[in-house]
Amino acid sequence: MWGDTVPSYAYQVRNELARIFDEDPQCMRAELAALLKVGAVFVEGRMDFVNSNAAVARKVITLVKKLYPEARTEVAAIRRKKLRKSMRYVVRIFLTGHTEEFFREINSPEKIRQPEMEVSYLRGAFLANGTVNRPEAQYYLEVASIFEDVAEFVKRTFADLDFHPSIHKRNDEFVVYITEGDAVYDFLGMVGAEEAVVRFEVARNLKEVHAQVNRLVNCETANINKAIDAAQRQLADIRLLKSHEVKVSQEIQQAMSMRLEYPDCSVAELAEKIFITRPGLMYRFRVIRQLAEKIRVS
Repeated sequence: MWGDTVPSYAYQVRNELARIFDEDPQCMRAELAALLKVGAVFVEGRMDFVNSNAAVARKVITLVKKLYPEARTEVAAIRRKKLRKSMRYVVRIFLTGHTEEFFREINSPEKIRQPEMEVSYLRGAFLANGTVNRPEAQYYLEVASIFEDVAEFVKRTFADLDFHPSIHKRNDEFVVYITEGDAVYDFLGMVGAEEAVVRFEVARNLKEVHAQVNRLVNCETANINKAIDAAQRQLADIRLLKSHEVKVSQEIQQAMSMRLEYPDCSVAELAEKIFITRPGLMYRFRVIRQLAEKIRVS
């Protein structure tokens, strides 16, 4: 497999987006502009686009050929010694004629104005140097650039499309990111990653089910602990009354005997055995508590 050695969710998203091509030449130019602004370095007379994903490198070549058939390109694959010997792909684009004019224009972001062009631009920016967490984990999507002005423009483009991105500096890069689940989901759908959206939706539904189960389990555990604590207090009160030979009514004596016989039962379970209501039994235990407290303070 070319590119990433492990088919991560981010890798799958990039592969899917690399297969998408806009029909509008303006949108294609916007996406190519982002790919090169975020992922290329300028060298005299040419641009070198570098990426670890073969599908993304192929997309850059395809866009250049579609838009500028006269452009001359070269591609090379370089195996890195570190990082599990992964590959890096270098697409070299030589600047001549209309191609050179376009590459000068990509430094003018104000040309990316229409919403559909902004969507294409963000797709290209993500392909050039973006990543997204697998949806089973914490929600997070980012686009990074070594240039602050490029990152700021990416952030403004996100904001223009009603996202609420943040930006911070990490090592030598400026990182634009979103962390809200709906925002990540909407971005993937907006740029056309339909397969990724399906997995995202399935994962999010599973997370919600797991969260609901955990809430129910935690609630049940809390109720059990509460019942155990209440039973222990009731047993302590009853033993105190018995040790002081306190005289009580037949109803209170019945509640005391049942609690001693069934120390692990909840009040509701004890009430069923005595054939009274839970509030009725709770009243008897309150009387027992009041009698025990009188002894404790005396």
